[in-house]
Amino acid sequence: MEKIFYLLLILIIACNPKTVNEETKDNTIAGNWAFLDAHGNYCEAFFGDSTFITFNIAYGPTPYFYYTVKNDSLYSTVDKRKSGKAKIAALSWFNPDKVIIITEFSRDTLDRIKDAKNTLQHIDLAKDSLKFLNAVKTRYEDFLVAKGILTREEIEQFKKDSIVPEDVIESVKP
Repeated sequence: MEKIFYLLLILIIACNPKTVNEETKDNTIAGNWAFLDAHGNYCEAFFGDSTFITFNIAYGPTPYFYYTVKNDSLYSTVDKRKSGKAKIAALSWFNPDKVIIITEFSRDTLDRIKDAKNTLQHIDLAKDSLKFLNAVKTRYEDFLVAKGILTREEIEQFKKDSIVPEDVIESVKP
């Protein structure tokens, strides 16, 4: 009988799911992130203590917005017509360096930028935009290689001869 009791106790403990707070207590959105938006544009985001800004390679930077995170939900002041912060996204964590931000319109997988040099966090875009854009270009190329979208050789061949890889051409055909 004692063995059955311990077996049941082990099963109950094993089947008891972790709460969201236990699973994500080490995860923080603060920092620099890279991702491709729903249109395939490379973007970077910086989340500070209470504000965030994003930079889209096609559209440029957004203004700073205030935010908070509660129970894996992102609340922000993005809609200036409303007072206070509203839930704008859910956060689904893979690990502390990878998170999916899920909105009503898109799902963006953000990868933490390891080297924060010349990122939105450490640069004044008004004064050092060229330095920032050059760093973004390098991070963008590294991102594409890390994701297996392009190889380093394909990037160099495009820079040298303007040759677009065949699989990229095929992917944009109607």
